[in-house]
This record gives sequence, C-alpha cells and structure tokens, in this order.
Amino acid sequence: MLNQSIAGMTLQDLESLINRLVDEKINQINLDKDHKIEQTENVQNIDILPEYIETSNPFVQFNGIFKDDPLFDEFVEEMAKNRRELDAEIAVYEVSLEEN
Repeated sequence: MLNQSIAGMTLQDLESLINRLVDEKINQINLDKDHKIEQTENVQNIDILPEYIETSNPFVQFNGIFKDDPLFDEFVEEMAKNRRELDAEIAVYEVSLEEN
C-alpha cells in the first residue's frame, strides 16, 4: 500500500519528502554536534494527539519509510555534505559581490 502511495506522488512531492527527511537528519546531526540533546528530549516529552498529527501533515504516512534501508543514512550524509559545499560556494560568491 505504501508503494502505491509513493507511485502516485509527483516528483515535486517526492522532492519535498526527501528534502524534509534530509533537513530532519541535518538538524539531528547539528544538535548532536552542539551537544544539545536536551532539546530533543524536551520535544519528545510533549504529548501530541495522534489524530492531530495524522491529519495535520500528509507526509506522516511516510514516517519510517527508510528505517530498514542500509544506504539511506549514507545518502542523507552525502546530501548534507553537498548542501554544506553549496552554502560555502554561495558565501564566497556573496563576499565577492560585496567587494565589488
């Protein structure tokens, strides 16, 4: 049933899903690096009604879709690395614009 749901998604929807997952992974990595684990613990302690979650976000049905995929963490790390490289390139470009 899940594969049928994915098959019916547009490329834009799939891109949004992947970007959301990558952002979540990057945020998790940044929190770990900054030793801010207590923030995630606080968020986990908040009780939210499951009915609200299921109806408020259409992507909830895809939670855990990649949990058994051994290559997904590698994929997310590569995406994060590429994003950091692009951010660095953009920063250099912006500095060069400011100098001119």
